Amino acid sequence: MKLELRSIAAPGDLGKERLVLKALADTDVGEYAVLWSGIGSSGGPTSGRKRAYWFPDVDVKVGDSVVLYTKKGNRSKKTLDGGTTAHFFYWGSENPLWDENHYAVLLFVSDWEYVTA
Repeated sequence: MKLELRSIAAPGDLGKERLVLKALADTDVGEYAVLWSGIGSSGGPTSGRKRAYWFPDVDVKVGDSVVLYTKKGNRSKKTLDGGTTAHFFYWGSENPLWDENHYAVLLFVSDWEYVTA
């Protein structure tokens, strides 16, 4: 994958809680989704119903930071010292998501389809 999960910052504090990701190569973050997953008996993520955040189509460059806040907000970006960019996204949750009982799972969504009723 060209995007890497680095950390969950300020878990439990809705105002500051966020996932921090790093671009390992130029990529479109719209090819990635994050799942909110419980922890299974084996210690890994569980299958079944999940909350998901699918990033919008935004090109990022190698070295850029991608920050996904749990709270509501408006997408933005900021140029950092050194010339990289921090891209800020917002899940839109009214409650914190991350604690000792939940994993963040990053998926590369390379192939998908949909149907409407």
